[in-house]
Parts: sequence; structure tokens; C-alpha cells
Amino acid sequence: MTDRRKNSGVLVCYGTRPEVIKVASTIDELSRRNVPYKTVFTGQHDELYHDVRHLIPKPDNRLGIMEVGQSPGEVLERVIHQFRPVIRNLRPNLVVVQGDTSSAAAAALTSFYERIPVGHIEAGLRTYDLDSPFPEEMNRHLISRVASLNWAPTELAVENLKKEGARNVRLTGNTVVDVCQKFDYPVKYGKKVLITLHRRENFGEKMASMFNQIERLAQDHIDLEFIFPMHPNPEVQRHRDFLEKVIVIDPLKYEDLLRLLSEVKFVISDSGGIQEECAAFKKKVLVCRDKTERPESVEAGLARLVGCDIEGNFAWADNSPEWSGDNPYGDGKAGKRIVDSIESLLQEE
Repeated sequence: MTDRRKNSGVLVCYGTRPEVIKVASTIDELSRRNVPYKTVFTGQHDELYHDVRHLIPKPDNRLGIMEVGQSPGEVLERVIHQFRPVIRNLRPNLVVVQGDTSSAAAAALTSFYERIPVGHIEAGLRTYDLDSPFPEEMNRHLISRVASLNWAPTELAVENLKKEGARNVRLTGNTVVDVCQKFDYPVKYGKKVLITLHRRENFGEKMASMFNQIERLAQDHIDLEFIFPMHPNPEVQRHRDFLEKVIVIDPLKYEDLLRLLSEVKFVISDSGGIQEECAAFKKKVLVCRDKTERPESVEAGLARLVGCDIEGNFAWADNSPEWSGDNPYGDGKAGKRIVDSIESLLQEE
């Protein structure tokens, strides 16, 4: 068992581009308050990390877990194997993870077995369908179960966690709002449509169908400019030749993506995080999924679940793109609330 008397500080773990974005305000706040912390980067999104690395300090520890063609289970296995000696050496008071990735699940589970408390940023998101999304939905349940501190972004997430018996549930808002407010680009409704598609459950025939629909829409709506920063995953790239009228570009740097989001008419996406970013910039989004762990956007009239039927729902966003309402994901002070609870935990040690 770890000697708790020798522990000090916080270890923040991240491995993907979205995780870097969503831990940034918490790390900023830890630095501002001089709370001792270190970071570890697993490398799960090594190729997408570079455009957001300036949002946070250089990692104190870096794992090398990625290999071509590996499965989510292999990612989990390698993170556990390489993360264990890091926390045994550092013996932190708290390990902080974000979201629902294999990196987050592996770090949380390893910390639990080493009897080190876990704090979970963006806890309580649920579809209650382990196949949608896979494996993220199981990762969320696992992390919430072992976490000592569950930082929920919305009231619904709080309700989910309390229903499941999670410990120390705190309503914080979503940390992505903190980041979006930091950039504060003016909101406009132009003639551009932003497209992002990459989810594993849409690979294959579903992805091909959506690419074909988007190409037809681009041909039918010559007044609009369809812009598709295409994910590097081969299962997405294989359909690239379907698109002739769509402007296909490489993935954008995060600031450039937010700037584009602030200017577009609306969004077509199967992403989870972009639903929150759309709320920050008051943009409607056609969500190309059957279920979402962010129903707050749907309830607010900001998002519509369309499955693979983009054409049948296109007019909903195109005819009345402007949206006004309160952001269901918070006020941009999530990082401050998270560090408030971290300081309370450290004072109890």
C-alpha cells in the first residue's frame, strides 16, 4: 500500500486532443493558486496533440503507448503498464482524469488499485448503452465508480451520478466553456457549413452514406460552402474521394476551428465535444448519432439527433440557424470550482 504520509500534490493525466483542451483551465487554476501538480501525457493522440500543446505546460511525464492498428483494449493495457511506475514514483495525493477515453479509464483504474484518490472532470455523461459510444460509455461508468471526486458539467450529469451512488458529486459546468470564453470570437452566421465525422460506430456503410449525402447537399446548395476538416483515421479517409463539391482540409488547429465555428451558419457532426462548443458560439448542430450523452443540447433546441439522415434534417438548421438561449454547459468557471474542491481535499490530507 502507498505511504500516504509521503504524498504531495496532484497528477493530471491526459492523452488525447480533447483532453488537453478540457484540462487546460484546471491546470491554469492550479498554477495560479500555486497548488503543487505534475502532468503525464499518455500519447493516445500523439499526432493531434501538437496543435493544442501550447494550451498547457510541457508534460512532466510522457508515455509511449501508441502502435499502428492497436485496439482500444491494447491502448488500455499499455497505459496501465506504463502509468503504474509513474504514480508509484510520484505518489500523488490525487490523480485527475478527464472524460471517457481509454487513457482516462486506465489511469483511473491503476490509481484505484494503488489506493490513490481519483478526480474525474466531466463526470456523469451517459447514454446507458454500452455500444453507443463504444468503449467510451463503459469507460465513463468505470471512472465514476472508482473516483473520489466527480466533477459534473450539468444538472443532468449530477442526477445520473447520484442515482448510481457516485461519491462527492460537484456541479462545476464544463471546462470547454472556460476555453471558448478565453478566445471570445464574435458570433456571426455566414454561408459556411462545418462538418466533422469520425466516430467509430459510424465507420463503414454509415460513413459512406453520410459522405454521399453531404456531397449531394453541397451540389444542391451552391450558395453554401461545405468545409470538412477530415480526421486522419483511415476509416474516415477511405471515403474522401466521394467528395467533389465539399472543401476537404486537414484537421485545423484548435483556435482556427473555434474561429471557423464562430463564423459558420451551422454544423454537421458526430462529435461529442463540438456540441458543447456549438453552445458556446450559439450554433445549431445536426448530430449524426442515434444517441447522445449530451441531451442538454437537444432539449435546448441547439442540437438535433439525426442518425445517418442528414438530408432529411438539413432544413432544420439551414432555414433558421440562429439560436439564442442560456448555455446549458455552464458559465466558464468550471476550472475554478474544480480546484476549489482539490484544495479542500489537500487540506484534509
